[in-house]
Amino acid sequence: MKTLRRLVDRIRGEGLDGPASLTNALPVVQTSEVTIPAAPNDVLNEELKAWADEPGVLLGPVDGVWWRYGDLDGTLNLAREGKGLVGLQFHGGGYAIGSAKDVLSGGSRIPRGFIEQGICSCVLSLEYSLVSLNDDGPVHPFPTQLLEALSAYYHLAHELNIPPKRVILIGDSAGGHLALALERYLLESNVLPSAGGLILLSPWCDLSVEGHVPHVNRLLGSRPAEMLSTPYFSPALHTSLPLWPPTLVYYGKTERFVKSITALVSQFGRSAGVSVTSYAADEIPERFSHDFLIFVSVGRAWPKEVRKCWERIKAWTKSLEAA
Repeated sequence: MKTLRRLVDRIRGEGLDGPASLTNALPVVQTSEVTIPAAPNDVLNEELKAWADEPGVLLGPVDGVWWRYGDLDGTLNLAREGKGLVGLQFHGGGYAIGSAKDVLSGGSRIPRGFIEQGICSCVLSLEYSLVSLNDDGPVHPFPTQLLEALSAYYHLAHELNIPPKRVILIGDSAGGHLALALERYLLESNVLPSAGGLILLSPWCDLSVEGHVPHVNRLLGSRPAEMLSTPYFSPALHTSLPLWPPTLVYYGKTERFVKSITALVSQFGRSAGVSVTSYAADEIPERFSHDFLIFVSVGRAWPKEVRKCWERIKAWTKSLEAA
């Protein structure tokens, strides 16, 4: 809990790059909030319905934030015509901190970067439910967040008519975990076509080693601790499913999740036909290595490493579009 609180303080203090950034960047990259309707019941298979029913999880509307240049409708039209990628982004924070609506936070540097770097034509960042850091706070156990991610994906594919192959799932830290869970469900259930690809930044992908952490237990809900070793909670322990879309994994070489991230990459590599590309940032020290793109100080101290990261992400997505 202390580690998460320190991370909160760092994220709040590592927003945009001072007054100049506020002046120059905000009028260019535009944001707007949206309320996304709950996905219809028929996109929930029986297993997910049973999982949600046990803790009384309800499928309801969820908020999000759109990031783009210029007119949103025009940008979405380009994606419909196959002329741009739409990002569905899930922020990090251990399912306990962070907000898509805080467009000045360090976490906002990721969706903003995908627009500024010309990687996605627009990005929908999801305001998914969090579990509380305190015993007396609200409890939103998994699969609440999966249901909300599914609603957002359905909204893109069916209500906005974005071809699923033009949708890229983007997640950092816990957001990477949610992106993995959503894609697994899409493939297992076959209720909606798969996303075009995944970009995972320092993904949190093995919760089985953190069953002692209070907010992880709240995320688990009433289910037994053994559940933390299953594919939806710890994808690093399991191979990917057939037809898994191309996946890019980027992480810090000295970060604390490095063992589970390399295990995830290894598991995916064992699956026939799965295209997984991984990179490790070598120069960033351990203190800033995890989810390093959210920190202004990293961009200032190690600009070449950050620039290389964005260049590799952009090159990967360009090759994905060309495929």
